[in-house]
Formats: sequence, C-alpha cells, structure tokens
Amino acid sequence: MAVGVDLICKCKSGDQAAIKDLYEQSAGWMLGVGLRYLSDRNEAMSVVNTSILAALGGLKKYDFNRNESFEAFLKTILIRKLLDYIKKEKRKRWDDELVESQGGVVINNGLSNSRQAELYAMIQKLPIKTATVFNLFAIEGYKHSEIAEMLHISEGTSKWHLNEARTKLQKMVAEWDQIKLAK
Repeated sequence: MAVGVDLICKCKSGDQAAIKDLYEQSAGWMLGVGLRYLSDRNEAMSVVNTSILAALGGLKKYDFNRNESFEAFLKTILIRKLLDYIKKEKRKRWDDELVESQGGVVINNGLSNSRQAELYAMIQKLPIKTATVFNLFAIEGYKHSEIAEMLHISEGTSKWHLNEARTKLQKMVAEWDQIKLAK
C-alpha cells in the first residue's frame, strides 16, 4: 500500500494519528524484510521500530519531487539499520522461498512448507557476509556497486560472495535432492 503525500505531510507536522497510520501501513512489510535478516521476530521488530523512528526524524530530508517512493525511502533506512544491527550482533535469518534456476534466483511462492524450511536451513548455513550479499542482490535487487558501498567492500568481493552463495546453495540443493530420491 502506497503511503500518501497527505499522510507524510501530517507526519511531518507531528500529527500522532498520522504517525500511527504510517506505522500501521508500513510495519508489516518492513517486518517481512527484517525477518530475512534476523532470526528473532522481536529483534526484527525492534529494528523496524528504530527504522520508522529514523524515517520520522528524517522526514524533513524526504523530497516529494524525487523519483523515489516513500516506501523506497523507508526500505533504504531499514536495510541500513538491519546491516548495522547484523554487524553489531553477528546474527542473521533468511525467510524466503528460493529456487536456484539457470544460474539465477527465482522467488517461488508455490513451494511446499517442507521445501521452504529446507531452503531456509540451507541459506542459514551460509557465512554471514556471503548470505548478506546474496540477500541484497537476489532478494532486495541491489546492484553490486550499491552492495559494495553498503558493506564497505569492493564490487569484485560482492560478486565473489554472490557466486560463492550460489555455488554452495546449488550444492546443498543437489545433496538434499539426492537424499530425498534415496528415500
């Protein structure tokens, strides 16, 4: 649901009802993003809350005339807060249904719950930096140059981590399939 200009203006002026509306419209999808990174729902919600507070504090900087939607503005703040939290806490969680297909990742909403759980477990086994680059690139859609800037690594290192994640996930999926076929 797109956040309207009127709501943002009311939030800028400190209207508590508007702030509550903004929170209710945004917290759900933001929590979904947060749960891809953090294993604890309460920790993810804490980062969401921190991100919303930061966004409210930065509303004066938000420019309606830019081509960036308010949701993109919120998502940028959220991703940065999540990465800061991960660096500080060294924790992660990935909760997306992923299928490795022809060298690229495809979101597949038709996965069974058991297959989804297996993929989740595989992604959790990746080293944190590799998993972070994988998520930022494959799930969030960031470019290697943006990932490099966010994580303070080179673009080449970002590409290496993505390739490493794909290679390891392909191997884990193949092994999992072999085990399932043997049963």
